[in-house]
Amino acid sequence: MLHTLDVVDVVVGIGAARFTAADVVHSCLDRIGAREPLIQAWAHLDGETALRQAHGADAEEKRGGLLAGVPFGVKDVIDTSELPTEMGSQVYRGHHARYDASCVGLARRAGGIVLGKTVSAEFAGTQPTRTANPHDITRTPGGSSSGSAAAVADFMVPFAFGTQTGGSILRPAAFCGIVGFKPTFGLYSPAGMKVAAHSFDTIGLLARSVRDIATIHAVMMSDASPPAELSIPRVGFFPSHLWDTVDDDMKAAVDSVLHKISAARAPVTEIVAPVGFAIITQHRAVINAFERARGLAGEALSHVEDFSPQSREVCERGFAISGERYLEARRATDDFRARAGEIFDGVDVLVTPTTPGEAPEGKSYAGDPRLQELWTMLHLPSITLPAGRGRHGLPLGIELVARAYQDQALLAHASWLSAIVTDR
Repeated sequence: MLHTLDVVDVVVGIGAARFTAADVVHSCLDRIGAREPLIQAWAHLDGETALRQAHGADAEEKRGGLLAGVPFGVKDVIDTSELPTEMGSQVYRGHHARYDASCVGLARRAGGIVLGKTVSAEFAGTQPTRTANPHDITRTPGGSSSGSAAAVADFMVPFAFGTQTGGSILRPAAFCGIVGFKPTFGLYSPAGMKVAAHSFDTIGLLARSVRDIATIHAVMMSDASPPAELSIPRVGFFPSHLWDTVDDDMKAAVDSVLHKISAARAPVTEIVAPVGFAIITQHRAVINAFERARGLAGEALSHVEDFSPQSREVCERGFAISGERYLEARRATDDFRARAGEIFDGVDVLVTPTTPGEAPEGKSYAGDPRLQELWTMLHLPSITLPAGRGRHGLPLGIELVARAYQDQALLAHASWLSAIVTDR
């Protein structure tokens, strides 16, 4: 059952010689062997290489690093030197990078072991993937970091890297009942990641606890240890202009969370969206399509026939947008970012629903990204925590948002809230 251990428990257990890194990798591979035919979370696996690296780590006289002996997954739009990076696309079939992406290299430096590449929508877009939600295999796990979320939720691997352009980390994390973290824009190096929309793209993390997220974040930021817990935060409830799109069971989950926060003697204030906030997603749609099309201009020139229908559509839409309209959207978005501080007047952290409700049925639609993309386009750090179950018994998620560069404070607030909401 070593595959069920979280990141910190793996490191502690190996350090105490209760088991080895090879034991953990074997357990994860056994779990994958049993469950992968149902879940289909992996694009590429190399158990032989992972075991060789684990045996090498076990043979070292001195073990160290915050991720020593921890296997992890890598979304298939992020480069790894030993496995293909195919971007979820026929266009990149068999493509190998010479070097690891920055985030992968940092995780390896801390002792982590790449177990495999997780399934991604084509070019981290909207194309449906084959991956199933571990809680109900007839439903989507969310996208585009579908494989990363499903693999972590199904105990195939302790953590995985994902990417977020709109809501591609937080949405699948919420649908799969785990923790997803998107740092402040630009905090993690994007080197070695296939760019989707360069104004928004962020590498982030999926794990099963806030403690694990904080540990991996410390590795990404070259900190010696995760952040200490803070005092009780001042909480702002932010329903946003999208509250009417939220299902009743998600609203009930939010009410329950807010009640628990108040019972823990934390002040809660309802935050009114700034004037004009309702049109922010319209600007985001323009920027996203414009940048995605131009980011794929080279591939589209010679291989557009190999694109999925979703990728072709976004390219057609993006190339039809003028530079003037794009700049108009960029300026408007910059104005909103400059005013983002107003939302946090008198509060330390915002609480808002991560998604409108449970994971949708089927796999053709990965879910509504708007509740997550608000914060992605504003470049603010955000994290989703499990927050109960919906009407069909599937996971719901609550999202926490902080000011830019307050990532460590956000993780500390998330740790506090997780303790009173989810007991994790």
